[in-house]
Amino acid sequence: VSRGVHTLCVEATFKYEDARKKVQKFINAKSENEIIFTKNATEAINLVASTYGEKFIESGDEILITELEHHANYVPWHFIREKKGAIIKFAKCNDRGEVDIDEIKKLVTNKTKIIAVTHISNVTGAIMPIKKIVDLASQKKIPVLVDGCQGAPHVKVDMQELGCDFYVISCHKMYG
Repeated sequence: VSRGVHTLCVEATFKYEDARKKVQKFINAKSENEIIFTKNATEAINLVASTYGEKFIESGDEILITELEHHANYVPWHFIREKKGAIIKFAKCNDRGEVDIDEIKKLVTNKTKIIAVTHISNVTGAIMPIKKIVDLASQKKIPVLVDGCQGAPHVKVDMQELGCDFYVISCHKMYG
């Protein structure tokens, strides 16, 4: 893709870029330029953790995740914690297997540098209050990464409505 002038290469490039436009429409992103393809969701979360974490997270800074996170949304932050001396805070789930916005609110401090949460738990099926989390985070200029691997296949997602900074989707979970 994008590496030659042969007919097959040009056709592949057009199809690749067309796929980006289809994803943009599917999730209602503002632009197809917001769509970044990686080989899987784990790589996408690792990409955010390693680039954002390397640049903006320092010793003593906090990374907020939940007890509901898939391994793919914990391990990359664990490595940032180890490398940078950051602190991972876990929002607890209640008896129904959900994380309430009040649990998130009580854990956010001026040291919170990113909030990384699942949209829908792959274990409990709990749906996180993403819009409320993003609204809270945006007041404090904290970026939000959403693991949408269970969200995108099961509920309509609208990036412009949610307003999160990163939304990770796995194509194979949507039969891609």
